[in-house]
Amino acid sequence: MEPQLIMDERFKCPVCGNESLQAKDYVYETPTGKVILSNWECETCHFRYRDVKPYETGSPTRLELLVSTDGDLSSVVYRSAFASLIIPELGVEVQPGSSYQGLVSTIRGVLEVIVDNLGTMCRGKKCGKIRDAMEGKVTFTFILEDPSGTSFIKNEKVKVTQPLYPSQ
Repeated sequence: MEPQLIMDERFKCPVCGNESLQAKDYVYETPTGKVILSNWECETCHFRYRDVKPYETGSPTRLELLVSTDGDLSSVVYRSAFASLIIPELGVEVQPGSSYQGLVSTIRGVLEVIVDNLGTMCRGKKCGKIRDAMEGKVTFTFILEDPSGTSFIKNEKVKVTQPLYPSQ
């Protein structure tokens, strides 16, 4: 199913103040439900806002995939703004934050984002392991724990269970 345009409006840009912010929102059907894809851009200063948000929420889920092939690395992933990402073998744990936006990518693309976000801190063995994983040299477990239940990994090997959230 192609994304369906649900909003096409022009607003005042928060950066330059001109009425030139073209805002388009789409609804897209995923394997776990609908998401809103936002694509906003100012025609004057080129400020951009991109986001992916759940259109509706579901039950909390834990998605787990053993990544062992190049095909697994190419699996499409949607990590909602509420989901935690855990890759135990690589020492990676990413928690959602107040300014976090949803992400649609591949597993390899998610690893690239992690390396990019680490920037100059990405030196030594840890980043070497992540880079090896991106090249398919390391088998690892890719885990998403999502209280909104809207994240997904498009791969038939994915195990879907209840999340292991700490009791409150």
